[in-house]
Amino acid sequence: MLLTFDIGNTSVGCGLFDGSGMVARWRFDTDPRRPWQAYAEDLKRAFADTGISADGLTAAIAASVVRGMAATLGKALRELWGISLIEASVSMDLGIEAAVPGPEAVGIDRLLASGEAYRLCGGPVILVGVGTAVTVDLVSGDGRFVGGTISVGLQTALWALHARTSLLPQVDLAAPESVLGRETPACIRAGVAYGTAGGVDRVIAELSEIVEGDPQVLLTGGDAPFLSPYLHTAHRVEPDLILRGLASTCRRHSG
Repeated sequence: MLLTFDIGNTSVGCGLFDGSGMVARWRFDTDPRRPWQAYAEDLKRAFADTGISADGLTAAIAASVVRGMAATLGKALRELWGISLIEASVSMDLGIEAAVPGPEAVGIDRLLASGEAYRLCGGPVILVGVGTAVTVDLVSGDGRFVGGTISVGLQTALWALHARTSLLPQVDLAAPESVLGRETPACIRAGVAYGTAGGVDRVIAELSEIVEGDPQVLLTGGDAPFLSPYLHTAHRVEPDLILRGLASTCRRHSG
C-alpha cells in the first residue's frame, strides 16, 4: 500500500492507495508547531478508524507547500512503521514537462495536479484548483505545463474581508441566495462566490485563446464542489488530483 500526503497551507490531505485505487482518505489540520508525535497519533487513529492494518504499507510520498511539514510527517512515519517519506519535486517524472522559467519555484501541488489532469484527459487541459488560493493552470496538447494564474481562495477572501476591515463581519462559506445581496453577510457571500466564478471563467476563456485545440476544463481542490455551480464554463469536478498525482508519480519513480 502507498500513503500520500498533500500538505497545504490549511490542511494535510492523506490518501491511502492499494494498487491504483484510493481505499481511504483522511484530513488533518496543518500546524508546523505540532510535534511529530501528534501527527503519529493522528495516523494511528486514522488507520484504526478505517480498520485497515498498516502492515501492508510499503511507501509514502508527500507534496508540501509548508516549510518543515514534510520533515515532521517523515519522522512520524519512520518512528511508527520504519517507512521513509519521499518528497515530490520537479526533478521527478510528474507526467508533464514544466516548461516555465524556474520550474522549481512552481508549487509542486500545481504540477502534480496538472500532471494527473493530463494523464486523465490528454491535452490540452485547463486545471482549476480551488483551495486556500485559486489556481488556473494550462497544459498544452503535447504535455507541457506552460503556466497559469494564482488568485485568492474563497475562504481566504472571506477571512481577509473581515480581518482587513473595521466593520465587515466574519461569515462562513455558504451559498448566497442570489447575486443581489441585501444585507452585509449576503453581499459578502454573493461577491465572493460570483466574483470568484466570474474571474475563473474569464481566465479560462483567455487561456483557451492562446492554446492550440479545445481544452478540457477540470476543477479540483476542497472548495471545487462549492464553486462549480457558479461557473459558466463547461467543466467537470475531479477530486483529489494532487493525491492521485502523487500516487502516479510514485509508481513512475519506483518503476
